[in-house]
Amino acid sequence: MADKNIDQLIDESLNIENNELDLREKELNDDDLVQIVKSEKIKTVTAMFLEFNEISDKGIIAVAESDNCKHVTVLNLFKNEVTDEGVKSIASSKNFLNLSELIMSDNKVTAEGARAIASSKILGNLVSLWIGDSLGDEGAIAIAESKTLTRLNLLSLYRNNIGDEGAEALANSENLSKLSELNLNWNFIEEDGVRSIANSKVLQNLTQLTLTYNPIGLGGAKAIANAHSLSNLTLLDLFEAEVGDAGARAIAESDKLPNLETLILIHNDVKNETQEIFKDSKNFKKLSKVVFRQ
Repeated sequence: MADKNIDQLIDESLNIENNELDLREKELNDDDLVQIVKSEKIKTVTAMFLEFNEISDKGIIAVAESDNCKHVTVLNLFKNEVTDEGVKSIASSKNFLNLSELIMSDNKVTAEGARAIASSKILGNLVSLWIGDSLGDEGAIAIAESKTLTRLNLLSLYRNNIGDEGAEALANSENLSKLSELNLNWNFIEEDGVRSIANSKVLQNLTQLTLTYNPIGLGGAKAIANAHSLSNLTLLDLFEAEVGDAGARAIAESDKLPNLETLILIHNDVKNETQEIFKDSKNFKKLSKVVFRQ
């Protein structure tokens, strides 16, 4: 960015009509962002898109401290280099009292950062949270126990080394009852964790559940097939979840998923005979898309 005028960059990236600042894939570093947030041109911005840059703690601390960012409700930092220190600055900044969407997946956030968000007195208006990728069970538990994050509709914890303990904490949380979308892709959740989710008294409003690349196995598939709490699901993603043909058949014969519209079973070795069950089943009247292979 050294060869590009910051003022010009803002002009090119600012959508005044929508109050958006789109700085995706601009090769921004911390010093660039420090200069950007000093500009009064951005003081009406409500959505800041910073994906795929080289921003770390210095840059995000500048955002958190800038009076020109006090109207931001959407902050997207996907694929940057922010650590727990940067997360703490977000969690404690009064500029973010109205923040509704925070995307921090593919950064360098651990359980410490998750605890900072979970204990924040600022972030109570969040309805969408994406965070990772090193939270582990400890970070998932912190979010599950948060007294602040009670308005979440969407929670994405993909690729965080979360196992059954973390999944069980989310399933048993008294604070996540408004969740409609839960993304747990690329973790280590097995049968017990899935069973907790499937029978959760809290997660009954889920419409989308994604468990791609989790080794849930046949037992996990059966837990979903016999679920007490997943009747509102419209999308279920079990891409390479080791459910096998028997697990797919258990789901195909289930009467517990009446609202399912999309089902992903890619890389699960589902036989043709089992695939046919979905086509003929009266239990899936809304099912319009079943994907068995790429």
